[in-house]
Amino acid sequence: MSCLLKKKYLPLYVAAAFFYIFISSKGFATADVLPQNPKEIPWHVSAQVITYDNKRNLYIAEDNVVITGGKTRLEADYAEFSNKTKDAFVQGNVLLISGEDSISCNAMNINLTTEIGTINKGTIYIQKNNFYIHGENIKKTGKFSYSADKGSITSCSGESPDWKITGRKIKVTIEGYGTATHPVLWAKKVPVVYSPFLVFPVQTKRQTGLLAPRLTSSDRKGFEYEQPLFIAISRNTDATVYTDYMSDRGTKIGAEYRYVLDNKSKGSMMFDYLEDEKKDDGTDNTKLYSFSSTPQRTNTDRFWFRMKHNQDLPQEFTAKLDIDVVSDEDYLQEFQDGFTGFNATQEYFEKEFGRSLDAYDNTIRKNWLNISKSWSTYTFNVDALWYDNITARRQDIDDTTLQTLPSIQFDASKHQIGPSRFYYALDSEYRSFYRQDTTTTLVNGQRADIYPKVFLPLKLGKFFNFEPSIGLRETIWYADDFTDINGNSDSFRTREMYDIGATLSTKLIQIFNPDNSFADKIKHEIIPELGYVFTPYISQDELPSFDSIDRIAEQNLVTWSLTNYFISRKVGKTPTGEEKLTYHEFAYAKIYQSYDIKKERDNDPKPFSSIFLDTELNPNTFISFDVDLSWSPYGNNFQTMNIGNTLKDNRGDSLRTEYRYTENISETLYSKIDVCLTDELSAYYSIERNLKEKKTVENQAGLALVKSCWSINLYFSESGGEKSIAFLINLHGIGEFGTK
Repeated sequence: MSCLLKKKYLPLYVAAAFFYIFISSKGFATADVLPQNPKEIPWHVSAQVITYDNKRNLYIAEDNVVITGGKTRLEADYAEFSNKTKDAFVQGNVLLISGEDSISCNAMNINLTTEIGTINKGTIYIQKNNFYIHGENIKKTGKFSYSADKGSITSCSGESPDWKITGRKIKVTIEGYGTATHPVLWAKKVPVVYSPFLVFPVQTKRQTGLLAPRLTSSDRKGFEYEQPLFIAISRNTDATVYTDYMSDRGTKIGAEYRYVLDNKSKGSMMFDYLEDEKKDDGTDNTKLYSFSSTPQRTNTDRFWFRMKHNQDLPQEFTAKLDIDVVSDEDYLQEFQDGFTGFNATQEYFEKEFGRSLDAYDNTIRKNWLNISKSWSTYTFNVDALWYDNITARRQDIDDTTLQTLPSIQFDASKHQIGPSRFYYALDSEYRSFYRQDTTTTLVNGQRADIYPKVFLPLKLGKFFNFEPSIGLRETIWYADDFTDINGNSDSFRTREMYDIGATLSTKLIQIFNPDNSFADKIKHEIIPELGYVFTPYISQDELPSFDSIDRIAEQNLVTWSLTNYFISRKVGKTPTGEEKLTYHEFAYAKIYQSYDIKKERDNDPKPFSSIFLDTELNPNTFISFDVDLSWSPYGNNFQTMNIGNTLKDNRGDSLRTEYRYTENISETLYSKIDVCLTDELSAYYSIERNLKEKKTVENQAGLALVKSCWSINLYFSESGGEKSIAFLINLHGIGEFGTK
């Protein structure tokens, strides 16, 4: 019987002996640690030597140990891994990789499921922040949280980092904040700053928390501290709350709410409120709190609400909404800077919505609702426009500001009429005009305007293009309580007009073959053009007047122009060796002038307009030049002249100069130079001079030192008699610190 049993179990004995020899050999061994619970992560152990302790359910691995499971990889010289608890003790060249982060140390006790454990003389690397945490005794208190005794933090690599912060106790939570007790900031091996406590962000994605503050000082506001708090509400909405303390003015509270509804629908609304401790009461001691260009400000309750919204509608319609309401005429002039100031708001709206705000000193603010749809050649728009007249509202005077509530427009771009040779375009609209307060001439009413235009492009011979056109215009008014200059009080008025025009042009092309490093071919296009437009005189004094469409002037005008295009072609190679052609319009110039036949017939001594010139030149990435000017043929002088040029080099140095001149109004010169002193140190200086008044409008100077893990910026500016200085240090991974 025993022999039979031995024969029966002989294969099992052989298999067990083979397994023992295999895992005890000096060759490479592996073991798959199957989970006891199917929902748990399976682990795989590989090493030169692996043994298994059946009593303790413990794997012991030596030499080139690698334990993997999910997104976790643990490497060491020696490891003990419990299949029951998933606890691991590893030592010798330990490296734990969890997701994108890693830990290197001498020894580690860790539970691979909870990722909680202790680390001896280790370094934690957080990849997204390029952040290092060093410590003699580090505790991993969760998958994304750590604490270290006698630890240090830095975003610089190497044994001797450019900067580090040491502390008796350091705690870090990824996507949260870190804290350090008794921290010391070190520059290399030199202690620089001590603080009893430090809080710093360790975030790689949106998360509720305090943002970097802003500190300033000025005569108008005193010491100012602005602290933003970011609130991550949901995946598609967030908000920021601002507290702006001004020692001389009080505390301004601001809030911004942002939301995204879908790929085409989003919006942002902002509101600021200040109970101002100062007002303009007309005495000398309040001159700092008023502006000479606006009426006296007597209110202390001050606010600004603004928002923009884009909405996708059914049937491919879209809607846009802009709101801009401010408490008084001085508010936007006074609060141009800061997190919620005019400049930051305008920059944000332009970037996110492609729409700007009215100028900060404009006391009539535009509020607008638009619903539109576009086809290949047609556009449809419904607009409601409300202009908030701040002065009329604050001073309680008559508000005759013209509002449009609403307007409907249907336009067609120039396109062919069926198979014929004719083309047509259409401008048509209906507008309802409203004024809160009216007068005998400034009334309310409606207007419908239809303006189709027909074109006939013709070829004259082989070289000339001739295109005559005719436009017919029908305009109908209904005006409330309107009486014209003749005493007629009919509400309905009509106007019929026509205009004719024509253009004659040709195109001359010359191909050059320089075959050099700039281009292998250059095409020069010259387009001479002669245009004519005629609109007959029609008396319109008996018509209501809402905007420019109500008074269309007589025209009998000839305009000549000469346009030049310079286009280069260069042959290159793609990375795969295929031929690649690159085209670049490196120069453009257009000169034009008009001759007014009506003025000539009226014996006006100046029938010719000014001569206008527009030019752009950018032969490469290092040079650009632009000019637009107008020259009077009668006074032999420039009426306007705007010249700008930019020079750059491969290092990043640049020089920008702009000259701006308007006859009898202004003449300014602006220059800015950026210099890369080294690969890491750069400097800039800019100055704007009012040449007419012979005074400096603004000058600025700055230095910036950018290292791999930190940067420092020093700026100085002087404008309008006020001076400011900013000193900012950015420790990458920690944030920006400084004052202004």
